[in-house]
Amino acid sequence: MPRDLDIILFGATGFTGKHALPLIAKFAKTKTRNLAWGVAGRTEKKLKDLLEQCEKDTGTPLSHVPVIIADVENEKSLTEMAKKARIIVNCCGPYRFFGEPVVKACVEEGTHHVDVSGEPQYMERMQLKYNEKAREKGVYVISACGFDSIPSDLGLVFLQKKFDGTLNSVVTYMESWEEGQAVSGPAINYGTWESAVYGLAHAQELRALRKELFTTRLPSFKPKLQAKTVPHKSEHLEGWVLPFPGADRSVMKRSQRLFYEKDQKRPVQIETYFILKSFWSVFLISIFGMIFQFLAKFDFGRSLLLKYPEKFSAGFFSRQPPSEEKIEKARFSVTLFGEGWKEKLADVNDQYSTPPDKLISAKIKGSNPGYGATCVCLLLAAITVITEPEKMPSGGGVYPPGYAFANTSLIEQLNENEVTFDVLFEKDLSDSKH
Repeated sequence: MPRDLDIILFGATGFTGKHALPLIAKFAKTKTRNLAWGVAGRTEKKLKDLLEQCEKDTGTPLSHVPVIIADVENEKSLTEMAKKARIIVNCCGPYRFFGEPVVKACVEEGTHHVDVSGEPQYMERMQLKYNEKAREKGVYVISACGFDSIPSDLGLVFLQKKFDGTLNSVVTYMESWEEGQAVSGPAINYGTWESAVYGLAHAQELRALRKELFTTRLPSFKPKLQAKTVPHKSEHLEGWVLPFPGADRSVMKRSQRLFYEKDQKRPVQIETYFILKSFWSVFLISIFGMIFQFLAKFDFGRSLLLKYPEKFSAGFFSRQPPSEEKIEKARFSVTLFGEGWKEKLADVNDQYSTPPDKLISAKIKGSNPGYGATCVCLLLAAITVITEPEKMPSGGGVYPPGYAFANTSLIEQLNENEVTFDVLFEKDLSDSKH
């Protein structure tokens, strides 16, 4: 069925949507593309005011851009929105509360869907409930298309492609910092805090969900990658290393499972960490982390966390959005270290009898992880779905980004737009006492 629009940005007046708007105007016209797009949300005046402001800021004429009224609490409006476009870019979170109605409307109307969720319960529940229907309809539903978790998930895909041999395990280290003089105030939008509070509160849901979703266990490959749960130093990077509490590992594991089950590729073992420069930061984050973990278990505790985010995050989160100055100074990198063997075995399930003999490292980096790099990743992901259908997994389905975009040009497009993927080094381990 022909659609009026290629892309609709839903939730355009929200914090992520506002930052995505100038980019969609740019990307829709680059690389000889001429994609038709519109904005959607609950309030017509707010959407029109936003387009007017963006036109002033960028000098790009936007008065012709269609405005669609849609509300997550109005099923009919979501259906009408989904009928109008080839893909919906959904910026309305937390997705635990607002994501499924949009996914449902998209799948039923044969419309692709991408979002920036970093919420494992939501993502895996959507896969369980809608994967078969999405496949029947030839629709792609892809979450985690922002800073969570394209740098890590596509970073691992990038590493696998660059590794000549068999990759056994990968450890990722995320770092973030501000260029120049640090700016005071919150660093991340309140919606992310809200998602984290409810995600931890309902973490126990994941076990039952995964039992239903992943009915077979993956083989146990050796040597087994051991998780390090206490703060420690890395032999590779400066600073203190802590387990990364975000969704990256669960998203990457879903991609690796799909590579194994669908493409007969050996799944890579994964651990994800983040780096802090001082032990004082480690001490503070450990204290705040324990308080957060305890309070998130109870209704009263959750209401405190949601009411006073500044007090329970040392000012890192707030109900007030981060300043544009702070956002512009933010930088990030994800460094991956992978070990494996130079030789490939005949069968994907075969075990190696010798220790890994090759090490590879890559770095993905960019600016403004929360809203710049996230919006670049999100919009280029959406455009890739509709412009490179022959390179997407056959049929449709509910996928993590690593598996969905493994054979597309998305990494190359990100490299052209300041989210860069680089191999740092490769090292032969066979002569060392590793």
